[in-house]
Amino acid sequence: MLNFLKILHRHKKPDEELALQFLFQTFRELLDYNNQALELMADMGEKLSGDYLFDKHYIETIISELEEVVYRIVYDLNLITSHKYIPLFDVFERAKNEIQGELDSRFTIPKGDYVYPLSELTKEMSDYVGEKMATLGELQNRLGLKVPEGFVISTYAFKKFIEYNRLEEWAFPLGEGKLGQDVMERKAGELKERILQAKIPPEVEKAMRKILPSWKNASQSGWAVRSSAVGEDSQVSYAGQYATVLNVPPSQIGIGYKQVVASLFSPQVITYRREKNIKQKEMAMAVGCTPMISPIVSGIIYTADPTCLEGEEVILSASWGLGKLVVEGEGEVDQYKVSKTFPYSILWQHIGRKTKQYALSGEKGLSLISVPPDKQEQPCLNESLMREVVEGAIRIEQYMKSFQDIEWSIDQDGQVIYLQARPLQFSGKLKLDKSRLVTKAQNYPILLKDAGVIASRGIGAGTVFQVQSEEESRHFPRGAVLVLKRTSPRMSRIVPLASAVVTDIGAVTGHMATICREFRVPTIVDTYKATQILKPGMEVTVDAEENVIYQGLVKELLTAQLIEKIPYEETYEFKLLRRLLKKISTLHVTDPQANEFDLAHCKTFHDIICFAHEMAVRKIAQGIQPSQLSFVQSLTKLKLSIPLNLTVVDIGGGIKEGISSNEISLEEISCLPLQILLEALTAPGVWQSQPIDLDLKGFMASFTSKLPTQGLSTDRLNVNLAIVSREYVNLSLNLGYHFNMVDANMSDDRDNNYIYFRFFGGVTEFTRRTRRAKLLAQILEENDF
Repeated sequence: MLNFLKILHRHKKPDEELALQFLFQTFRELLDYNNQALELMADMGEKLSGDYLFDKHYIETIISELEEVVYRIVYDLNLITSHKYIPLFDVFERAKNEIQGELDSRFTIPKGDYVYPLSELTKEMSDYVGEKMATLGELQNRLGLKVPEGFVISTYAFKKFIEYNRLEEWAFPLGEGKLGQDVMERKAGELKERILQAKIPPEVEKAMRKILPSWKNASQSGWAVRSSAVGEDSQVSYAGQYATVLNVPPSQIGIGYKQVVASLFSPQVITYRREKNIKQKEMAMAVGCTPMISPIVSGIIYTADPTCLEGEEVILSASWGLGKLVVEGEGEVDQYKVSKTFPYSILWQHIGRKTKQYALSGEKGLSLISVPPDKQEQPCLNESLMREVVEGAIRIEQYMKSFQDIEWSIDQDGQVIYLQARPLQFSGKLKLDKSRLVTKAQNYPILLKDAGVIASRGIGAGTVFQVQSEEESRHFPRGAVLVLKRTSPRMSRIVPLASAVVTDIGAVTGHMATICREFRVPTIVDTYKATQILKPGMEVTVDAEENVIYQGLVKELLTAQLIEKIPYEETYEFKLLRRLLKKISTLHVTDPQANEFDLAHCKTFHDIICFAHEMAVRKIAQGIQPSQLSFVQSLTKLKLSIPLNLTVVDIGGGIKEGISSNEISLEEISCLPLQILLEALTAPGVWQSQPIDLDLKGFMASFTSKLPTQGLSTDRLNVNLAIVSREYVNLSLNLGYHFNMVDANMSDDRDNNYIYFRFFGGVTEFTRRTRRAKLLAQILEENDF
């Protein structure tokens, strides 16, 4: 921070005569940098649509540009606020280092808790809890599907475990490719023994003991201890590579934990990573711990046939008891092909002769037992349960935007529980028949075409749900199409729940558009008429590839996007850019009115941009103290038909060129927002100078009300002042008991436009003042503010 302070203090302070102009020029510069940063983030998000080729040079170049722009934003904010936000430089440095670490392939395990309950997890926490458990949290907390209860021992706990037992020097050389196969296998075996004999750090063990009693009968039931490594169950699957330990007594969860950690360094996993060019230092193991269930039926469902992804069926396998037979392919199971269209009819089935099943067996873990003769040739699933399994799987596929490989069970109460979901792996190249696709799509009515701008590419479908307020957003149903009057970061909470987003007003470079790209939610903004045409309850398909919105669910389009996206997402550059954007564009400060809108909650570049913009606007909107005008030579009186006694300070382009008089008329003002405001004030019938009627209630209020002038000097309250440029006005008006402040920008760039209004004083009682405030809010909202 000291370096940043030195740089700021070296900045030459402008002469007093230029100080005011410098302040507003710096503010304008910050707004320009703000837009540049959002445009750069939008460009990176657009590259992930799959329609563009890019290499690592592009990534390095655009990251360098973004770092410079965000630095300038922090710098300018501190110039405007007299160095009030110096700690924001530290936030910038931390975010920059995290990004550079990703660029340099230096995986950094984030500092966090040692354990996390599954009920708190979402996909964004994959660096803390691994892909597998983060996905389960997503299914539960954002899709509302039933998953196992339990907790995760985090990647940060793994880091502490490795450091506590000094295992780094043994672990990291194994994956560097410098050891021959025989030597690598021998050293991997030695490392496994060291891990199994190692001690779990006391603080990690304490966290595990503390969370265990959170579940009913936790001390009596067995637990499943499962891997959840960083990258596992993503595009690089690691399927079957890591250890899973089942039916573990609570007292032995620590032993199971070490077995799973040891599997991270097994010879087959090390070889797999070498083939995929993944460095050992980029790996970390989180471990999921879930109470065992004793299921009636278990199985696997593929949401597409891996040999024919364009088909309209799912493939499902099932067996009695636990799913080990299905997962490992050790015995006869039931197999089905089921239509993906409701009511999910069975297209083909093979009912296997199931003589064996896996079951829980006390202290022994699992046992392979005989299936009762009357159930051996009986189907495991009835149509109702099969329909529920398939319906949930299709929801997962649509939400994850990729074909899925899903493990599931049905418990003793008949509830479907999803145990795991990961992208479906397939071999070979598939070509999409686009001509057939166009023909199919033409059968559906078009509601909107080429209306608005694509902000986030993709295709989504669902039921229209219009949100007009934050209260309505609390009732937003998962999987619906979110339709808004305008974009707002305050709606970011429900973006991950939406199948698509459509707005009347908005910009590709807006904060909400950035969030939509982060969550890969198809988004079309600026349609001007979406709220009029897309009625609540209507089923629609949003094609944010071709900028078309269809009435009805166009399943062919939904299937097409799943097929086309898969191959490109496997490239190193694509995955790198996606990881970087996650570290750049995640927004933690969304509501300027919330207590959390502060420095402590700023973590990413996007947070810095949003926070700095708001703080800069607030600072400028506070207005100018008269003491700051003592040196200004170009004070100009504005001659009006109303007794406003307004002084104008031009900071560039606010008064027409060639005007040198100390008094000017309204026609000589070139400041657009001030022109409009004064034209309204001077319109016939608006300004009244005769005494007003004051009822008893208002009269009494005038005695008890105070003018809240905290932070305002007494001389300022007697000044009517307009600081202007061509597109900007900062207006302070003292009219009797009323003190008004208007700070507004009006330009061709909609992202820079805003109105900030403050009102103090008055003799009207509280209820009437509230009505007036609500009226102003309604007028602004009707005019798309």
